[in-house]
Amino acid sequence: MKVRCPSCGYIAYSLPPTHKCPKCANFSHDWLVYDWESFALIRRRHIRYNLLIIGVVLINSSAAIVLRSTDARQWLFNLLLIPAMISLFRCRKQLRGKSEYEGHKGRDIRPWFIHFGGL
Repeated sequence: MKVRCPSCGYIAYSLPPTHKCPKCANFSHDWLVYDWESFALIRRRHIRYNLLIIGVVLINSSAAIVLRSTDARQWLFNLLLIPAMISLFRCRKQLRGKSEYEGHKGRDIRPWFIHFGGL
């Protein structure tokens, strides 16, 4: 796995354990990782998560309509459809863009709902 320093562009074959560039001595958590296979695997997993969330939201909304629910929490749960759809289309677009791939950051590994909770 090759990584690139965001400050000076230095390319190494592994991420330094201190996240400090040996060339410019700058510390950064935003090193770019050049590994298309792992990136594509992560994005496919995110697509499966998004499809699962979309399926649960569709079941919830149909149950709320059939049961004529007045529970606001049940209807607010349906709002999760919006970020799941955005993430789904974004992941699919990134998988189609292998030729434009220039590396990914470490924060791209986690799905959107992890960041949604403030973690």
